Amino acid sequence: MPFAPFVGVNHHGQSILLGAGLISSEDTSTFVWLFEAWLECMNGRAPAAIITDQDRAMKNAIEIVFPNARHRYCLWHIMRKLPEKLGSHSAYDARLKTAIQSAVYDTQNIEQFEEKWGQLIHKYDLIDNAWLQGLYTERSLWVPVYLKGVFWAGMSTTQWSESMNAFFDGYVHSGTTLKEFVDQFDNALRKKVEAETTADFQSCNQTIPCVSLFKIERQFQSLYTNAKFKEVQAEVWGMLLCNPSLVGTEGSISTFDVLEEISTPDGQSRIVKYIVYFNETECEVQCTCALFEMRGILCRHAFKVCQMKYIHALPEKYVLDRWRKDLKRRYTLVKSSYDDVRVNADARRYDLIVQRCLRFATRVSRNDEHVNAFFHMLDDFEHKYVGLETESGSTKLKENVVANQDKKLLSPHVVRGKGRPPIRRKVPMVEKATRKRKKKQTYRNLFDDPKDNVDLPVSEVGTAVDEVVIQTQCSTLTQNTMLPANEQAMPSLPDGT
Repeated sequence: MPFAPFVGVNHHGQSILLGAGLISSEDTSTFVWLFEAWLECMNGRAPAAIITDQDRAMKNAIEIVFPNARHRYCLWHIMRKLPEKLGSHSAYDARLKTAIQSAVYDTQNIEQFEEKWGQLIHKYDLIDNAWLQGLYTERSLWVPVYLKGVFWAGMSTTQWSESMNAFFDGYVHSGTTLKEFVDQFDNALRKKVEAETTADFQSCNQTIPCVSLFKIERQFQSLYTNAKFKEVQAEVWGMLLCNPSLVGTEGSISTFDVLEEISTPDGQSRIVKYIVYFNETECEVQCTCALFEMRGILCRHAFKVCQMKYIHALPEKYVLDRWRKDLKRRYTLVKSSYDDVRVNADARRYDLIVQRCLRFATRVSRNDEHVNAFFHMLDDFEHKYVGLETESGSTKLKENVVANQDKKLLSPHVVRGKGRPPIRRKVPMVEKATRKRKKKQTYRNLFDDPKDNVDLPVSEVGTAVDEVVIQTQCSTLTQNTMLPANEQAMPSLPDGT
């Protein structure tokens, strides 16, 4: 059965599973059912952006179920088809491949892409190529310049989904039964939760030192998770390769040309120009590379202009809430075996409310008058207590917070583990052999009467006793013991061991 995962990205940049389904086929109607079922689990909240491969049935289903979502094709899947579709062209290895990559990756606006694409189509006589014509028709679904301004969390391909599939390969295989799959699926999710909990602990208790005296870097250091702050630091280092120059000023908006030296895979370097707009009144900065809009990380070009303008801090909107280190995942409404509702006040209260409401559901739903009265009562309650839930994070009981103030915060691995570690040290074969030689000889009582017992090593019992009677839980087994000591036979237990 095809396994269809919904994969997202958390505040550490880790792939997380938002849901999954086992489907019988891969047609439009099946995907519509899958998306609607997933949307219901998400309380009707559709994704703002979604990445898939070039599956027509999936594309049609997205247009039906997620009409407002920004859909894009996986860029990696498209570019990997270049050798298959155009490899037979005489100029493919020489210039054509590089020309296509330049048009896709190196253009900063739609006009540049249209110009480069038109040039390579005519230069290499590809006007009649049906595959390229189809790609050009759907260019808004895969060319990066058409997708700027949409937040993708650093995802441009389905590699996150592919990595999630590879992650599950360690738990399931083609011979896994459906029952085993459910158990292993839960184990895999538990592993993901543990990884996120560990990253939360590290971000809250470890501080990565700044690489510069730039005050904006310290602003991101105090608010971003460690993984995302490292991405910010990469852009801070990149400022060394940027050279800004003021082009003009119109009112409070200044325009800068930022030249960046970029190294190519063949060891060469080239200069790329980016345009940065800076609004002094609002302290806003925008770059044509659109890195912040697409990934939530301020680019090196914008950093360089802020450094040039002596900006010490950026507005709150440039510190993306999705990457904050104090962001905590709320309890899940779809419970799994690794959810411990006892340690979460919100989850405990939610569980009590659900149990109470379930008792009313069957009784109230039998009569329209009762249903209307029940909804009216809920509306009155909501109107009376509106504004209670104002915090974005998980609420905690005040008495619990006060009681736990003086407790030392430990790593999740330390808190979770009890008893001996789950994995023992591997003992070399030489050490095992040495231990066997040093082990003392053991003795066995053969008879119920102590006076009849003789202290003989187990290895010598076979030469001294004609018959051994061993009492087991199920029956009495009688075994002749006339074999030599080194060939002593062992009785078979009732279970065959």
